[in-house]
Amino acid sequence: MGKKIKIVVMVESDIFLKEQCLKGLNLLSGAEKESLCEVIMVLSNSIYLNTNQTLANVRGISERGDIDVIIVGAGGANHLAVIVDAYLRCDLQDNKIVVIGVAFEGIRKQHDKAAALSIEHAPGSQVVFDRHTLFGPEGFEEACRLAVEGDLPKITLPIIKKAEKRTLGEAVTFVIKSF
Repeated sequence: MGKKIKIVVMVESDIFLKEQCLKGLNLLSGAEKESLCEVIMVLSNSIYLNTNQTLANVRGISERGDIDVIIVGAGGANHLAVIVDAYLRCDLQDNKIVVIGVAFEGIRKQHDKAAALSIEHAPGSQVVFDRHTLFGPEGFEEACRLAVEGDLPKITLPIIKKAEKRTLGEAVTFVIKSF
């Protein structure tokens, strides 16, 4: 038997947990019984409504040093997955934990599209996501299966671009010189 995969589940709210996660949680429960994985914790975190606590949770997960995967599900503009990924890579310099993103179904179709696009088009993101297989309740179940199987990509740390701080005059000069 191979290494037992250690998984954290993070969803945007208890509403999504109740409405879209049951099949995936059952899959994880079965995999735990077969000693294929260990689910360390299931968190409900909103990056918008509880930013500091969400980032503190991610820091704690990283500092444990034994977590392999975080399954992150959210609806609407799913910034939770990409912020978790960016915080792990850029701030915590963690290249061990793989983030699997799930776009949850919402009430409105434009929210569904936003959930997928916000993961797909985040610059530099290494979130594992496919809008055809990691969307809605079935997508959450698929994310759980992927996590248990453990056949996930290697993570590389990005080259951090220095943040620039300029006065208004310096910014105007910079723009003019760019032409």
